[in-house]
Amino acid sequence: MHVAQGRTSGEMPVGSASSVYYMAGAVLAAVAFVGLVFGANKLLSPRNPTAQKLEPYECGMDQQGDPHMAVRPRYATIAVIFVIFDAEAVLLFAVAPRLHGSPAALAAVAGFTVFLAFGLLYAWRKGALTWRW
Repeated sequence: MHVAQGRTSGEMPVGSASSVYYMAGAVLAAVAFVGLVFGANKLLSPRNPTAQKLEPYECGMDQQGDPHMAVRPRYATIAVIFVIFDAEAVLLFAVAPRLHGSPAALAAVAGFTVFLAFGLLYAWRKGALTWRW
């Protein structure tokens, strides 16, 4: 069936409905698959909890103290700084091969690196990198 080029406003393109049905089917299939996997896990996995199985695992040693103690904010600060700078280092390694000797790209990467250096210097000056007990 051939459709004329001119459409009035309000009409959907011919392939739109099939695209919507395709996407709805794909989402439904994904949800059904996840439900199937969780259902199979519920039916097939053994359920016999004991006190020893419910304890948190600590490298084969007996548990020392409460497993639900609060994380110190100092540790969280250092962890966030590590994640930020680690991700930026990976980004720099990913971008470096694409420079191809372009002065503009080199200036952009150099500016980005200087910006990161200022961030590291700021964290250092604020004492975020010193570990206090």
